[in-house]
Amino acid sequence: MTRRMMKTSTALPIVKNKTLNKRLVKKHLLIKDINDIKRISARNESRNWDFRSFLKMQDGDRTDEIVKPIYEFVVANISCRECGNCCRKAQPQLTDSDIRELALKLDVTISEIHEKYVEPDEFNDLRLKGLPCVFLQGNECEVYDCRPTDCKDYPHIHKQEFTTRLMGIIENASICPIVFNVFEELKIKMKYR
Repeated sequence: MTRRMMKTSTALPIVKNKTLNKRLVKKHLLIKDINDIKRISARNESRNWDFRSFLKMQDGDRTDEIVKPIYEFVVANISCRECGNCCRKAQPQLTDSDIRELALKLDVTISEIHEKYVEPDEFNDLRLKGLPCVFLQGNECEVYDCRPTDCKDYPHIHKQEFTTRLMGIIENASICPIVFNVFEELKIKMKYR
């Protein structure tokens, strides 16, 4: 997608129900190709940081109201399970409950989970070891039904207080087609230039 196309893109409609008109998806050209997303994100890096500053000055509740329908539209048209890029680029934090569930699923002890799959991050929180995720097979998660809470919540843009997570959102915009498309559309909805 060229810069010109991005500037002339029309805003996504606010979708209140689950039934979407397929024509809308074509009209808005959601970008799904991860290489295009990386390239555009790199090109827009400075603008994204400026937009972050702009968003920090906006009413957070109003921003949440704007983000929600954008997110619903994008997530209804991009399957998170098609990509798996987050599993290649991000290491989820783990809770004790996540570790217990993985141990049950894999029929191993909690100690074995710690030994094989867990490491501390720079803040001493626990996370899965290595990249890509050891449970990623193709674009699918081997432990999808008991994946860690951090994975279930990814990409975290459906949560309230969107503006409190902007650094992570900018980072994830180059990793996740959902985040990228929501963030780009938010610029249009907020009339950010």
